[in-house]
Amino acid sequence: MAGIIALSASLLLHFAAVVDGNGELLPGQDVLVDDDRILAVGADLAAQYPQAERIDLGHLTALPGLIDVHLHITYGLSTPPKGDAWDQLLQRTPPAERLEAAMLNAQLTLRLGITSARDLFALDGVDFQLRDLIQSGATNGPRLFLSGMGIHPMVMPELSNSEERITAMVQRANQVADHGADWLKIFATSGTADDLTGEKIYSFEEIKAATDTAHARGLKVALHAYGPSAVPDAIRAGVDSIEHAVDVDDATLKAWAASGIPYVPTIDHNRYYADYRAEYGYNEAVADELQAFTQRNVEMLRRAHRAGIPIVFGSDAVMSMFGENTLELEWFVQAGLTPAEILQAATVKPAKLLGQEEQLGRIAPGYQADLIAVDGNPLQDITAVSRRVAWVMRAGKVVNMD
Repeated sequence: MAGIIALSASLLLHFAAVVDGNGELLPGQDVLVDDDRILAVGADLAAQYPQAERIDLGHLTALPGLIDVHLHITYGLSTPPKGDAWDQLLQRTPPAERLEAAMLNAQLTLRLGITSARDLFALDGVDFQLRDLIQSGATNGPRLFLSGMGIHPMVMPELSNSEERITAMVQRANQVADHGADWLKIFATSGTADDLTGEKIYSFEEIKAATDTAHARGLKVALHAYGPSAVPDAIRAGVDSIEHAVDVDDATLKAWAASGIPYVPTIDHNRYYADYRAEYGYNEAVADELQAFTQRNVEMLRRAHRAGIPIVFGSDAVMSMFGENTLELEWFVQAGLTPAEILQAATVKPAKLLGQEEQLGRIAPGYQADLIAVDGNPLQDITAVSRRVAWVMRAGKVVNMD
């Protein structure tokens, strides 16, 4: 299990190179950390801070801690999957066991170099329990930003009257805010796992009412849109991120780019479901459909990138996918993003999305001491980040990678 190694207050970290979240090579190879903050970045800081404890990582390249803005950290099983993992999770895994599994998922995620994450939908308050355990130091994991239960047909009343539906959306947004969430998640279309339909669920008026309520309560809004149908409404409603969407037309892409709303493509989870289909009871036909959807997702990312839409990394990790979250970044290469752009998508851009751009996503004085070190040059080969993270620090504490 990943654990924390206790260290003295001031640390001088020496690396082969330091790459900022903007994808730029910084001058100097030293980073000075005091408690949970970065104090200085530069060359030969040892002469200026002779009392600091030195950690020599001179064979590795430093980067800011990664930020995964779409995962489901509480989706975990207490026993091995038996071919019906979703039913096993929802029907036969009580909250206490889901919390235990979530703790393992958090540790696996942190060891990948993901030091902050946004969890988008959880039942029974397990996500808040996990966040409290991480914040107290009782367990180890990324810094969590939560949406709680959100707006999903499975937890919303079945209503046909438009005014009643709008009222229900507003009430749920307020409930989510009252519970202490950071985000409101709206499932605006069908689609998840082996369901690739993307059929519209909520009207523009309903999405707008929920979004306005969330914003008034200080929450941001993430909108689930598997296909293109809800994307125009999401843009008009002013949501803060759009998840998953594929097959969006050129006119909508132009409007999306003008809005500045980030796109979280979540490509690799489709590969994961196909590869691990036995855990879910999916047959070969479903696997083929998932693989085809993956290619549509890559093409959508390629077009969104060319249109100038901000791209942000989110793995959509569930169940046994934790520990593979960062493989998502390799699909970004296929879609035409450069390594520097991919690093931005995993650091500075998600930090901005989370409202943490002055705290997270960069290696700079005053920022949280969230640092990772990788084997290789991430500006030439993104697999240095997706597969070769060798050292992790979160909030000034080094993570035990054993």
